Amino acid sequence: MAAYVALTSLMGTIEQLQLLQSNLDLLDTHVESLNLLYQKVDSLHELLDHFDDGQTKNLHAKVRHIANESEDEVESQMKVVMDEQHGSLHQKEAFESLFEILQRGIENVDSLKEELIKHSHNNTSQAGNASLDDSSSPGLHASTLENDMVGYNIEQANMMSQLTSGSPELEVISVTGMGGIGKSTFAKKLFSHPSILSFFDIRGWITVSENYSYRNMLLGLLIDANIGKEEDLDKKSDSDLAVCLKQSLMGRRYLIVVDDIWSKNAWDEIRLCLPDDGKRSRVLLTTRDIEVAQYASSPKDPFRMHLLDQEDSWNLFYQKAFVEKDFAIEFEDVGKEVAKNCNGLPLTIAVVAKVLSGKRTLEEWRKVAESVSSLADVDAYQQCSGVLALSYNHLPSYLKGCFLYFGLFPKASEISMEKLIRLWIAEELLKVKGMEGLEEVAASHLNYLIDKSLVIVSERSMDGKIMTCIIHDLVHDFCLKEADSQNLLYIVNTDIDGPLWVIPEGCRWVSQQSWGFLSQRRFPDLAYSKLRSFSVNHKTLIVDVERCHFKLLRVLDLEKINIFNFPTAIQDLVLLRYLALCISRCGQFPISKLLNLQTLIVLSPRIFRKKAYRSLPDGIWKLSQLRHLDCWSMYLDSPQTVSENEVKNLVLENIQTVSELIPSCCTKEIFEAINKVKKLEIAGTTEEFHSETGWETNLKYLIELEALNVTVPTDFVSDRLPCLINPSPGSFPPNIKKLTFSGTCIPWNCMNIFSKLPNLEVLELKDDAFSGDEWEITEMGFPKLKCLLLEDLYLRYWTAFDDYFQCLERVCIRECRLLQEIPEGFADSVTLQLIELHKCCHPLVTFAKQIQENHEELGNNMLKVYVIGSNEV
Repeated sequence: MAAYVALTSLMGTIEQLQLLQSNLDLLDTHVESLNLLYQKVDSLHELLDHFDDGQTKNLHAKVRHIANESEDEVESQMKVVMDEQHGSLHQKEAFESLFEILQRGIENVDSLKEELIKHSHNNTSQAGNASLDDSSSPGLHASTLENDMVGYNIEQANMMSQLTSGSPELEVISVTGMGGIGKSTFAKKLFSHPSILSFFDIRGWITVSENYSYRNMLLGLLIDANIGKEEDLDKKSDSDLAVCLKQSLMGRRYLIVVDDIWSKNAWDEIRLCLPDDGKRSRVLLTTRDIEVAQYASSPKDPFRMHLLDQEDSWNLFYQKAFVEKDFAIEFEDVGKEVAKNCNGLPLTIAVVAKVLSGKRTLEEWRKVAESVSSLADVDAYQQCSGVLALSYNHLPSYLKGCFLYFGLFPKASEISMEKLIRLWIAEELLKVKGMEGLEEVAASHLNYLIDKSLVIVSERSMDGKIMTCIIHDLVHDFCLKEADSQNLLYIVNTDIDGPLWVIPEGCRWVSQQSWGFLSQRRFPDLAYSKLRSFSVNHKTLIVDVERCHFKLLRVLDLEKINIFNFPTAIQDLVLLRYLALCISRCGQFPISKLLNLQTLIVLSPRIFRKKAYRSLPDGIWKLSQLRHLDCWSMYLDSPQTVSENEVKNLVLENIQTVSELIPSCCTKEIFEAINKVKKLEIAGTTEEFHSETGWETNLKYLIELEALNVTVPTDFVSDRLPCLINPSPGSFPPNIKKLTFSGTCIPWNCMNIFSKLPNLEVLELKDDAFSGDEWEITEMGFPKLKCLLLEDLYLRYWTAFDDYFQCLERVCIRECRLLQEIPEGFADSVTLQLIELHKCCHPLVTFAKQIQENHEELGNNMLKVYVIGSNEV
C-alpha cells in the first residue's frame, strides 16, 4: 500500500509541475520529460496493482523507496526553480538540475518495471491470482444501515421505559461491554428515538474517550446541547463553563449521553455539573470498564451488552452482505459459517460482511471465510483487529491511503467531510488526471469506506448529504498501527516526546493530538526534507511557526491555535496546497508565491472579528490552483488591477468555494473572476449591506453557482434595519440548488422571486432572515424544493395553496415560538416525509400531529413528526 501511495503522490507532483509550467517558464525539454515520466509512473502504477503486498514485500518496499526519493528530488528542485528570479543565471542552473532529476527518475522507473515484469514471468500463476482487491468502483451512495441495531429489541424497549418514566430524580443508566459490541450504536438509537426527542427539553451527547480533557467535555456538552456557540464559550474559564452548563440545565428535563468514558475521575467531574431538581432528567453512560459503570449508576446495576447469538449474528450478517445484492443460494452457507466464526461481535460481523458483499465468486468467499476461521479461537480484541486487517487488505489499493489518513484526526472526533476531502486532495491520495471532478471522486471514496462499515456517518445536512463522519476506536487504533508500520504517520505525544520530536526518517504525516507548547519543541533536521503534512488537532496555546521550516510541506493545518500575525516563514513554503490558520491581527498576507495552493483558510478569534477586514494580496488572482477560499471579512481588489502592464481579467479557473466575502467585493469584475464558483457565502454588518446596494444583480455572472449563503452575523446586529438585501427577478443564477439567508430582514412578499428558481431544492431561513409576522403564499412556485428550514423567525401566520409545495419532503421549524399553524395543504401532500419541530409552541405541535394522523387515516404511514423540546405559550 505504501508503494501505491508513493506512486500516486509522485504522479500528483509531476502533474502539479505540468499545471505550473507557464508560471515557471519551463522549457519544451522539461515538459516532454515530465510527460514521459508521468506516463511511465502511471504504467508502473497499473502494473503494481497485480501484485499483493505480502507476495512481493521487498519489491513493494523498493518501489516505495525509489518513488519517494524521486518525489523528494523533484519537489526540492521545483522549490529551487520557484524561488529563483525569472531569467537569472541561477534559474538556468536550476532548470538543468531539474532536467537531470527527471531523466534519472525515468531511468529508475524503467528499472523497476523490468524487475516487476521479470517477477511476473517467474510467478505467472501466482500473479494471476495475487490480488483479491475489490475491483468494483466505489458506490455513489452511503450505507443506509449505518446505525442499525440487531438483537436488542426487548432491551431497547426496557431502556426506553427507564429513560422516560420512573423516579423524578436524576438517574444514571450505565451500558457496559467490550469494544465493538455496539454500545454507542445502542445509545444512538435511543438518543434519536422520536419518544426521546419529544420527552426531553434538552439532549446532549459527549464522547469522552481514554485521554479526556475536562474543558473539552464541558465545551462538547454545551455546544451539542445547543446551549452556546463555540467561539463565545472559548473565552470562558473552565469554572465558568461548568457554571454555565449547570445553570442552563437547571429547571429543565435533560438527557445527557456520556459515551465511551474510561475513568471514575472523568465521571466525577461531569457529575458535578448536572443538576438534580426533580425534572426526571437522565444520564445514559457507555463504558468498557465495568467498575466505572457500577460506580456511575450505583445503586442500580449497569446494563451489560451481550454478544449476539447465532440467529442474530446471521441476521446482522445478512443485512450487511446480502440486502440489495444478487447472490446465489450457496453463498448463504458460507456466510452462515463466517457469521458463526465472528463469535457474536457486531463490529466484526459488519466489517467482514461488507468485505464479502463486494466479492462475486464463491471461491473468493471461501478464501475470506478461511481467514475468519483462523481467528475464531483468539480473544475478541485480537479477532476484531484481525478482521479489520482483513477488510483493509481487501480494500482497493487506491483507497488504503485515504483510509489510513483518518489516523491524523484525534480518536472519537467528528471529522468534517469537507475538510477531509480537501486534505485528501492536497496530499495527492487520489489518482485523477487533472483537477476536474476531484471532490466528486473523493466523495465516492468516502462513501465506499462508509459502505464497508469502516467509517460511520455522524451528521447529515437537511438534504441528506454527509457533513461529518467518525471512526470506531478500534478502527482508529488499527489506522495508527498500520500507518506507523508503513512509516507514514507520526503522532506527537507532548507528555512522552519531551523537547525534541524524533520524527522517523521518511515519515510523511505528523499530527499533534494532545496539549502542548509548540514553541518549546524542536524539530530535527531529518524532518525538514521529508515531511509533507503537519497538523495541530488540539487547542495549543503557543506556537512558533517561524521555527518550523518544512521546505516540502503540502499541508499546514493550524486553525486550532491562535497566532497574532501571519507567519512570514510561510511564504517560503511554495509547495503548500492546504493552509489553515487562525490569526488575531488583521493585515496583509504574503501568499503570492504559493502557486500550488488549493485551500486557503484564515479564521479569526471571535473577539477580533469586528476590528478590520482581511485584505488579500493582488497576487491571489495568480493562484491558478486555488479551489477553496475561506477568510473572515475578506476584501479583494479587482483582478484588473493585478499590475499596470497586465490589464486583462484573471480568472480562478479551479475555484469551487468562497466563504465570508464582504458585500463591497460582490462586483461584476470579481464575480467574473470567480465565475466557476459553486458555493458562495457573503457576510457582513448591517452597515456594509446598506452601503453596498445593488450587488445582488451581479450574482448573474456566477453561472455555475449551486449554493448561496447570505449572512449578517448576530454579533453585528445592533440596530438592525429592514431589508438588507434587495432581490429582483432574474438576479439569482438559475442553477442554485441551496439558498440560505440569516439576519437579512427581507420582506416576505419578496419570496415569490426565490420561489421561481427552477432548481432550488433546499431553502434555509434563519435569525430574522425575513421580516414581518405573515408569510402568505399567493402563487405557485418552488417546483423542486425538497427541504425547508425556518429558524428563529418572527412568524405568526403561514398560509399557502393546497398544492404549493409539490416536491417538499422535509420541513424543519426551530424556535419559531409565535407560529401556531402550518399550511393545511401539508395534510394532502404525497411527498412530505418529515416534520421536525424544535422548541415550538404546543398549538403548532398539536397541529402537526393532526396532519400526521390525517395521513395515517388515508393509509399513508410515510410522514413522521419529530418534536424536540417545546415552548410554553
